[in-house]
Amino acid sequence: MIPRECKRLAEVDFPIAEVSKHAAREKSIRHGHPATLHLWWARRPLASSRAVLLSLLLPDPCDERCPEAFKRQACGVLGEVRQPPASDAELRKALLWFVGAFANWDMAAHPTYLRVARNLVRAAQGEDAPLVVDPFAGGGSIPLEALRLGCEAFASDLNPVACLILKVMLEDIPRLGPGLSEELRRVGADVKRQAERDLADLYPTDPDGATPIAYLWARTVRCEAPNCGAEIPLSRSFWLCRKPKRKRALRYRVERRQDAPPVAQFEVFAPSTDDEVAGSTVARARATCLCCGAVLPPERVRLQLATQRGGGDVVFDADGRRTGGARMTAVVTLRPGKAGGTTGCRPTPTMRRCAAHRSAWRASSMSGSATGSSGCVRCRMSRFRRLVRWASGYSATGCSSGATCSRPAREPRWRPSYVRRAQESTPIIYGSVWRC
Repeated sequence: MIPRECKRLAEVDFPIAEVSKHAAREKSIRHGHPATLHLWWARRPLASSRAVLLSLLLPDPCDERCPEAFKRQACGVLGEVRQPPASDAELRKALLWFVGAFANWDMAAHPTYLRVARNLVRAAQGEDAPLVVDPFAGGGSIPLEALRLGCEAFASDLNPVACLILKVMLEDIPRLGPGLSEELRRVGADVKRQAERDLADLYPTDPDGATPIAYLWARTVRCEAPNCGAEIPLSRSFWLCRKPKRKRALRYRVERRQDAPPVAQFEVFAPSTDDEVAGSTVARARATCLCCGAVLPPERVRLQLATQRGGGDVVFDADGRRTGGARMTAVVTLRPGKAGGTTGCRPTPTMRRCAAHRSAWRASSMSGSATGSSGCVRCRMSRFRRLVRWASGYSATGCSSGATCSRPAREPRWRPSYVRRAQESTPIIYGSVWRC
C-alpha cells in the first residue's frame, strides 16, 4: 500500500498527447463500443477515463516515499509488454508509456494488457481492491474503467436514464453476457406484438393484407374568392416518394357540385417526369386554391389558422363527419411479401374506413368533450413517442410520425399493458447507488 504522502503518477507527468489521440479516435468507433448502448450527451471518453484512473492509482517511482516493493513488482510486471526498466526514471517512463498504450481502444480488452494493468494496481494498492466512487456517473465511463482495472466501483446519478444505463452496462451485461441480446430480442418481440394489438383499431389492415404505417395530413384553409369557397390543403410538396424506381406523388382533380363548394380530390400516381407533379399550394404564407387558382393573402391565411387553433386538429360535427380542420391526404401502407420494406400509398378521398377520423371522434364522444359554438367537436391525440401519457382526442400533427392512438379522457394517463407491467416491475429510482 503506497503512503498518503507519496505523489501519484498523474501529479508529475501524463502522456496527454497519446491519450488525446486515442480519445479522439473513439468518436468513430461503433462496433462493440459501450457508447452504442445508449446515447448520452455528456459521455466521457473511455481512453481518457482509463488513463487518468490508472495514473491516479499508481505512485511516482521517482518519489522518495514510493515503496521499494512496488518498484520491484512493477519492473517485473512491465517485463511482459516491454524491456524491464533499470532505474526509477526509466520505470516512470515505462509506466507513462503503458498508460498511453493502454488508452488505445484496441488494447482495452487485450488479455496481456489487462493483466499488466491489474497487477500494477494490485502492486500499488495491495490485495484489497481500491474503491472508486463516481457520484455523477452519467454514461458510466469512469466506473466502467474502474472495473476494467480491477477496482470496486460505486456509481450514482440523479437522472433515471443515466441510472438505467449504469445498471445495464455495469450489472446486466457482465452478469448475463451474450444471453442479454437474446433476452432483448425476446422482450422486444413481445413489446412489438402487444403494441400492434393495442394499436390495431387505428391501423386496420386492408383486404389485400396491406397494413397502414403512416397517415399523411395537411392543414386547410377556405378559399375566399367569390363563387368558390373550396378547401385549400396547405402542402409544400405533393411528392410521396422520389426514389428512381418507386416514384409516387399525389395529383388532384376538381369535383364541382351544385349548391356546394368545389372539392379537390387526390389520387396516387407514378409520375414519369417531375413536371407532372403539381407545385406547392403554400409559399411565403400565401395559399393558392387548387379549384379556382385564387391566392389567399398571408394575413387571411394566418387569421383562419388562428381561428382553427393552428389548424392541426380535425373538426367533426355531432354525427362524426369531418367538417374542417386538418385533412388526410394519403395513407402509407406496408404490403406483406414485398422485399426491402416496400410501401404503397392509398388515396383518401373517400377513405373507406377513415379509421383515424372515426377513432378520434369516438374517443371524443366517450370522453364527453365540450362542443364548440358551431357544434363541432375538437379532438386531440398526443404523439406516440409520448407513449405513457395519452391525450383524450386526436391531433393530426402527430400522425406524420406514423404512430398514433386515442383513448377516452376518463383515462388521462392510460398506458398500454406492456408499459404498465414494465413500470410496475421496474420502479424508477432517482439517485440510486449500485455496487459493481
